Amino acid sequence: MNSFEIRQKFLDFFKKNNHTIIPSSSLIPKNDPSLLFTNAGMNQFKNVFLGKEKRSYKNAASIQKCVRAGGKHNDLDEVGFTNKHLTFFEMMGNFSFGGYFKEQTIKYAWQFLIKTLKLQSKNLVISVYKKDNQSYKIWNEKIKIPPEKIYKLGEKDNFWQMGETGPCGPCSEIHLDYGKNIGCKKSNCNPSCDCGRFIEIWNLVFIEFDRQENGEFLQLKPKGIDTGMGFERLCMIMQKKNTIFQIDTFEILIKKIEELTKVSYKKSNDQIKSAFHVLADHARSTSMLIADGIIPSNEGRGYVLRKIIRRASLFLQKLSDNHKIFEAIANEFILYFGQIYSELKKNKKFILQTIENEVEKFATNLTIGKNVLEKYIKKTLEQNKKTLSGKQIFKLYDTYGFPPEITRVIAKENNLNLDMQGFEKEMNKQKEQSGKKIKSKEFKLEIPEKISTKFVGYEKLEIETKINFINYQNSYIWLITKETPFYVESGGQVSDQGWLIINNHTYPILDFYKVDTTINPAIAVKISIKELNEKIKIGTKIKCVVDYYKRINTQKNHTATHLLQTALIQILGTHVKQAGSYVNDTLLRFDFTNPNSLTKDQIKKIENIVNQKIQEDIELKIFNTTLKKAHQAGVKAFFGEKYNPEKVRVVQISDFSAELCGGTHVKRTGEIGCFKIENELALSSGIRRINAKTGPEAIKLFQQNFKITKNLSEHFKVEISNIINMVQKQTQNLQDALNEIKNLKKKLYSVQIPIWQKEVNLIGKIPFLFLELTDLKSNDAKNIFEKIEKTSPGFYFIISKNTEKPNVINYFAYVSTKWQPQVDLKEFNKFLKEKFEFKGGGNKQMMQGGGILPDKDIKKQIQNWIKIL
Repeated sequence: MNSFEIRQKFLDFFKKNNHTIIPSSSLIPKNDPSLLFTNAGMNQFKNVFLGKEKRSYKNAASIQKCVRAGGKHNDLDEVGFTNKHLTFFEMMGNFSFGGYFKEQTIKYAWQFLIKTLKLQSKNLVISVYKKDNQSYKIWNEKIKIPPEKIYKLGEKDNFWQMGETGPCGPCSEIHLDYGKNIGCKKSNCNPSCDCGRFIEIWNLVFIEFDRQENGEFLQLKPKGIDTGMGFERLCMIMQKKNTIFQIDTFEILIKKIEELTKVSYKKSNDQIKSAFHVLADHARSTSMLIADGIIPSNEGRGYVLRKIIRRASLFLQKLSDNHKIFEAIANEFILYFGQIYSELKKNKKFILQTIENEVEKFATNLTIGKNVLEKYIKKTLEQNKKTLSGKQIFKLYDTYGFPPEITRVIAKENNLNLDMQGFEKEMNKQKEQSGKKIKSKEFKLEIPEKISTKFVGYEKLEIETKINFINYQNSYIWLITKETPFYVESGGQVSDQGWLIINNHTYPILDFYKVDTTINPAIAVKISIKELNEKIKIGTKIKCVVDYYKRINTQKNHTATHLLQTALIQILGTHVKQAGSYVNDTLLRFDFTNPNSLTKDQIKKIENIVNQKIQEDIELKIFNTTLKKAHQAGVKAFFGEKYNPEKVRVVQISDFSAELCGGTHVKRTGEIGCFKIENELALSSGIRRINAKTGPEAIKLFQQNFKITKNLSEHFKVEISNIINMVQKQTQNLQDALNEIKNLKKKLYSVQIPIWQKEVNLIGKIPFLFLELTDLKSNDAKNIFEKIEKTSPGFYFIISKNTEKPNVINYFAYVSTKWQPQVDLKEFNKFLKEKFEFKGGGNKQMMQGGGILPDKDIKKQIQNWIKIL
């Protein structure tokens, strides 16, 4: 039975049994900041189990894509060396939120395995929590599993909990038993033993308790069901394979690696097979992570992705010197798995280009870094040590981009350990030196849970309401009103500005504070006590007024970002995803995924599309719906944002754009006026940023640009259309003049060389020459030095003054080979730094640097330094 059939049978079984089939959520957890990646099927239902959300269904089933390669759940180091660890895998599961409990859960699991998949019941055993007599009885009396095949295990193996407190409960697991002749062969061997005899198929978790801080277990209402069955592991069992790397989903990748590297998998030793496994697994996780909007970076999820790609690059070297092979493996995975996950097909070009860029970037450092690491290993072994130092690990990480996980792989091959505590110390030193201090405790306003604020700012910019909370803080006062028209910063849109009017006195708002309570968000506003002329109390009437012009211009920019995102997708491709945004009343900033900078033609096309939609004066349709319906309708969501599955707000602009958004917007696109991209730049690897203007600010930009071009036109006495040609002509004339100056300088230097050769004098025992020149380039300095030393080898020093910055100087120092034993330029560099605060560097023959022109006599100070050599 192939993997596609197994997948479909699972979904069909639970659909037939009245379960709502839920698509896999993103690998970026949407509602759980505690997780780096989605790592279990229940992640997307966590708030339902916690009672914070309600769904329109009670029973659900899904096949969830998962990654365990960072944070608390990290299998990265194990992948390739075991037959069961993967960075990317899929978790099959069925869930119930008060719909059914233990007996029905157990029956569903058994029916699917025995009747649908035709597994032999004689090869299966069960484990239950030792205190869960109810589950034991169901297995024994209802399913007819004999007692000798039901193992009672402790809390470590058969009790699940979300945290130290909160929802928890016993679990029951179904295992495949390979028989007494496999594994440790002990008479008391049971499913808790990791000898290899037993392999877990399905874990059934019965969430029935709420653990208190004092350790007491309270009954949960309603109870919940959370089950999980590893898809790849089930395929391994159904396809009768010895490892997960032999199942059909991996077999196609293994064959591709053989084709690309000309290395036979079957004929390879375990070390080479590990490389096959790593490449196949890492191509899967890399492709899936990029498809979900994660880009290689030096922080968070992006750094984990970078580690996975670099680890793959390391293992690829065991099979081939062609670093482009990893990209080809990913392409094979996309072609095969794109049938299941359409985001792979949609983002194929972007995925492959991102991999190519990252692998290319690391290729040189990988070679150099490996050479450095081999030297470290050799030195460590010569000293009869068993551990690479923290400083060595940090050097590899900081200079050559070697994550400790890569260093560990190579160290392990040489039976060496890593001093990770020492590495962390070095990391902390760097953070302190770079100013990355621990943030001070943020301001927190204590607000009673019963206090809430109704936001009416979508419809109104001015309201009368009453105060329902007051808090005095030094010279300021925080007020919460029953309703508010003020939008508080969220989703990239800045907070409103405005005023409070109390008894006909107007007070400017200084700040906002928003807190989520159990009812609704509470929005507090801050004003100055010094300006407060009247007594206020709970119930005092108050008028809230939003700054109209700032709000309306902010709305123009916000709606324009929606138009911009769709235009980017149309021109660049479906790989474009929002990576951040910022809108206020004067500008919009939009960050998006794209490996390359935009061309002038692309910018023009994007501007044309946005302005066309503005000119069409389209009415915006804004409405609430469920998250599921929004997804089904193709509404764009911003990964990482929290959404209530039962109620999301959609901002729709005809059939052109539809996004989930809680921000404020214009009523019709024509209100935006016009749109102009100011610049486009690289924010980080694979992330671009557009800065743009709309409305009045865009008009200012057009006027400013016209003024500049008009002045240039008048200055050069040409038509505006010919300005570029004229500027290019003037630029070429300037370059020709500079080249002529350069040639004249070379001729001048050639004439002066014989004079300078004669000026070389002994200082102590060292021939020394000191020169002062102007605007000298490094190549010219080297040329001068080499010509002088032909007749007068020695130590030369040139000060070059800067005509544009008179107080700044550059310097060049040179030592002929003959005198290098006496004159150490490293020591000379230290001397210059101590005496003049110059900064520079180079090698033992030549160095250069610069600094502020000192008051001291440089020549005399250097001569004194030479005398003591």
